Amino acid sequence: MSDERRLPGSAVGWLACGGLSLLANAWGILSVGAKQKKWKALEFLLCTLAATHMLNVAVPIATYSVVQLRRQRPDFEWNEGLCKVFVSTFYTLTLATCFSVTSLSYHRMWMVCWPVNYRLSNAKKQAVHTVMGIWMVSFILSALPAVGWHDTSERFYTHGCRFIVAEIGLGFGVCFLLLVGGSVTMGVVCTAIALFQTLAVQVGRRADHRAFTVPTIVVEDAQGKRRSSIDGSEPAKTSLQITGLVTTIVFIYDCLMGFPVLVVSFSSLRADASAPWMALCVLWCSVAQALLLPVFLWACDRYRADLKAVLGEVHGPHGQQRGVR
Repeated sequence: MSDERRLPGSAVGWLACGGLSLLANAWGILSVGAKQKKWKALEFLLCTLAATHMLNVAVPIATYSVVQLRRQRPDFEWNEGLCKVFVSTFYTLTLATCFSVTSLSYHRMWMVCWPVNYRLSNAKKQAVHTVMGIWMVSFILSALPAVGWHDTSERFYTHGCRFIVAEIGLGFGVCFLLLVGGSVTMGVVCTAIALFQTLAVQVGRRADHRAFTVPTIVVEDAQGKRRSSIDGSEPAKTSLQITGLVTTIVFIYDCLMGFPVLVVSFSSLRADASAPWMALCVLWCSVAQALLLPVFLWACDRYRADLKAVLGEVHGPHGQQRGVR
């Protein structure tokens, strides 16, 4: 009973931390935009991840917290539809976060190991298509429990919102476990390769100053006017900073969300039951990782922007026009 009483007690903490996370991630997106003259695939993926965190704390976690607080009132009436919405949105955003982190690590490995191919392959367009695929797959799988893919003998939304995978059904639980496990594994492998290659290149540049660099590719028309360009090699300091940022994001995600979700899901499926501590663990880990991402963006000098730069990004074009006039 002590764990069950902690759910309403933690609801206020989830709401407070969620509100702080909402503001911090919004600031992180604005900071990334203010520091970049031209958006690239990595910046797009970072902002998508921050937006996913914002949606996670603003919709499912806030909904669950409010329901837990309202359950303490004597006139509370249970709403099965609200539980279905919570489960669908929570697992959609959980899977989207997991896949986004993996995509981030994959793009960084691609950039570090095959820089020429990465720059010539329109990586930003591929990142947009990847995000669209991530959200489509996450939504389709997570919406199935709400429309019938669940344990019909004891429905998860009948008496309280029991959202741990064992309460939803074995089929959904196994699919979710395999997707998260595969995504976490791929993210770790890609990050390890990118980190090793980055460090190897740093050592190689110090040993040989004539190391290969990717030149800036400029596309001109028949009259010799510049039409477009593709950036050359990253500076050594920038490359190390970005790889360190991606490595930190993947590591923290795996520690705070990936592995805890795998352990909770596997334990619940093995016991064919859930416990209140599992809900506490999953929700607090979701809030914690959402709070930490803006901290990592601020710690990276490439994406750290002050208030003046952010306001200039928001009102820049109009301000410039007024200045010219």
